[in-house]
Amino acid sequence: MEKKRTDSRKALLPLLLFFIAINGLLIVFQQRLAAAGLDTSVLLVANLILFGIFFISLWLHLRSMANSSTHVFMRNMYSGMLLKLFGGALAAFVYMYLNRNNVNKPALFGAMALYVVYTIIELRSVLKQSKSS
Repeated sequence: MEKKRTDSRKALLPLLLFFIAINGLLIVFQQRLAAAGLDTSVLLVANLILFGIFFISLWLHLRSMANSSTHVFMRNMYSGMLLKLFGGALAAFVYMYLNRNNVNKPALFGAMALYVVYTIIELRSVLKQSKSS
């Protein structure tokens, strides 16, 4: 039982490291990015939201692999997928609604790029975990 807990923590580590690295880079290069027209506060919030969504999704995926029931596996996989889809879309729509006239498009596209990278990290972690199980 302790081995699975350690493996789960190990699978979550790349996600956490990427989150910390992106926040660090955004803070260090904040003035340069602002000069280029990128709102770093939007990207920092987007990174936080995406980290939360993908952390929960990865946790659901890892938990589903530990269970032998097919129903639990499918429920957790679909829950993670729906969480990512609706969580990301809702966050983007709320941002666009609240800032109708001042939507920072470069930051929005940066958030979309972060979504893709988080997806890749999550898939790699799930695949590594499934191979070791």
